[in-house]
Amino acid sequence: MDINIKSMVSSTALSRSFGKYLKVAKETPVFIIKNNEVTGVLLNIDTYKELVEAYELMQDTKLAREVFEQPTVNPMEKDVFEVMREVEARDNVPG
Repeated sequence: MDINIKSMVSSTALSRSFGKYLKVAKETPVFIIKNNEVTGVLLNIDTYKELVEAYELMQDTKLAREVFEQPTVNPMEKDVFEVMREVEARDNVPG
């Protein structure tokens, strides 16, 4: 993905011409600048959905890797779904 000056907009300009930049975002991401720093990105919904799906797939892959890296000895006779729930619960603990 190319980031060039044409794909950047100040937050002030965005707020003044939101419809214009919403149309631009249908074709390419619009990078929002505030205080000379990129602070956000305006994306079309299809790109957003693709990013969310890719992230979820990455999380599932990470979880599967952790499950399969568990020791092969299973003294508690847990099935793979019990182990997955334990790993998910451990990862969701705030802290």
